[in-house]
Amino acid sequence: MNKISSKHFILFIIGVAFISVKTYPSIFIDIGGRDTWLASLIASIIFVIFLIYIINICVSTKTFDINDIFARSMPKAISVILMLIFTLTLFINAIEAAAVEANVLHSTLFLETPVWYALIFFILPSLFIFNKRLRTILIFVLVSVFVIIINGIVFFALTQSYKDINNLLPVLGNGISSGFTVSLFLILGGFSSFMIAIPFLKYINEFEHIRKHTLYAGVITSAFVVISTIGVITAFGPLRSANIFYPEFILGQRIEVAGFLEFGELFFIIQTVLGFFIKYVLATYSILLILGKYIKDKRLFIGIYTFIVFVLSSFLGMNNYVLYDVLKYLQIINLFSFILIPLIVFSTYYFKFKSKEKLLKDSK
Repeated sequence: MNKISSKHFILFIIGVAFISVKTYPSIFIDIGGRDTWLASLIASIIFVIFLIYIINICVSTKTFDINDIFARSMPKAISVILMLIFTLTLFINAIEAAAVEANVLHSTLFLETPVWYALIFFILPSLFIFNKRLRTILIFVLVSVFVIIINGIVFFALTQSYKDINNLLPVLGNGISSGFTVSLFLILGGFSSFMIAIPFLKYINEFEHIRKHTLYAGVITSAFVVISTIGVITAFGPLRSANIFYPEFILGQRIEVAGFLEFGELFFIIQTVLGFFIKYVLATYSILLILGKYIKDKRLFIGIYTFIVFVLSSFLGMNNYVLYDVLKYLQIINLFSFILIPLIVFSTYYFKFKSKEKLLKDSK
């Protein structure tokens, strides 16, 4: 059956919304400093409110196809342009997922392994999934997100003894600086990746509890990010945290159990590989859903698409400094395409729908 439930949709949101912010928090800590955890908390609140707002509009208007919402909210030319920007941002997020995953493997465990070689083992399995029905995607997301959640909980428990809460003090010692504000918006840009999951809304078979389940997804995602950010700062301090490419990998290296078991890096690798693979698969599948009626040869499209992703991701993943500079701008792109554009489009559609509904009632 080519359907998902609102409970399953929780995992779709979790699978794409937190992995970026949790994997490279040093980008945000470098700008926001000691108080980045507070910026992440405020960004989380905004993220949950916006998430519920988008879902409420879909439920109120009984419209769950993102193509219909874009098409009916604006004049045709404008709606096409905005949808093109939205789709292009999905593509950019797919490139980010592939580049970061390959760079993580190259920079941590497999230093001698070329980025392009790591990408082969990331991209090739995805080709199998793209040619399957939604049921395959659902099973993959269910298993993977469940593993990531358990992995995250165990990692949190095992690293508690290596953290010092004093590294968070004083809170807002320098007041609300421009860096704090910039960090907040960049983190919000990372959270906005939840829009990758919105094209899957049309496959939900019942919407009775969609608001409640979406709220759960937002809260769980926010908890992961805030706790992770606090964990990194308390483990290394703000200065050291800002100068480590993947802080949770280094934190994982500190784990020691029973005096001889040292396997903490495994938790970070599992989280990163699975998390970014989910994001890559869902971002790409969302593009296929949006452009489905325009794609004449699906296999040819996927082949060309995969080649472009491979080339661009190989280039980005080869240099950590270039990659991290690009990742900052990616959050800004996400803010524009996944927050500002949907806010305008969905709000316009809602007011148009309500106005039309009111006219129909008045005519009766």
